[in-house]
Amino acid sequence: MLPCQTSCPRYCAGCHKTCAQWRAFQEDQRLQREAKKRYLRYHTERCLEVTRQCLSMEVRRHAW
Repeated sequence: MLPCQTSCPRYCAGCHKTCAQWRAFQEDQRLQREAKKRYLRYHTERCLEVTRQCLSMEVRRHAW
C-alpha cells in the first residue's frame, strides 16, 4: 500500500509513477538509507579496528 493512497485527494491507481510528491518522497527515503549505511559502515570499521587492537595486545601461548 502506498503511503499517499489514504492521504492524497488526487490519488488514482498508478498515479504514483508520475507524481512529483511521490518522487520526492522516494528520493528522501533513498538519501536516508544511504546515510544510515554510511553511519553503520563507519562505526563497524571503528569497532573492528578496536577489536583487532585488543586481540593484538592479548597474551598468546605458542603451541609447539
